[in-house]
Amino acid sequence: MYQYSLDFYKLLFIQAIATSEKSEDLEVRLGHLSKEFLESLYRNICRSLFAKDKLVFSTMLAMKLMELDEKLDDGELKFFLTGGVDLGDAKPECPCKAWMPENKWDELNRLDKLPTFKGFLDHFLKEFEFYKGMYDSSAPQDFVLPEPWLSKFDKF
Repeated sequence: MYQYSLDFYKLLFIQAIATSEKSEDLEVRLGHLSKEFLESLYRNICRSLFAKDKLVFSTMLAMKLMELDEKLDDGELKFFLTGGVDLGDAKPECPCKAWMPENKWDELNRLDKLPTFKGFLDHFLKEFEFYKGMYDSSAPQDFVLPEPWLSKFDKF
């Protein structure tokens, strides 16, 4: 639905060259150009998007930038987007069947298989009352995960 021409991008880049901070140091100058171009690109594209599409665009742009900086693990990204693929592996009995859907329990088990999140399932099982409170809350974003999990989940 949204289409932008090469001329649109060229104009944004020319504007970034004109308006970005100058520097004699090439690396510094390239950093300023990159920052100015990305901010201009974001502002100009968001200006033309429907409100419902702005968050999707922002997320896609952020993930692409993280991927280019090699700050995003491919397996974690795939899990984030899909919830992982059920391979029929055996999993422990869910102690929270009363409040957690089976598919979410399956996702937690798959999350625990990712190297970054290894051990989260054990933590969850020990602290599942805390997570039940989060699950039932109308403001789950106000809950603070204990370390080390807070810093492991901050990427997403």
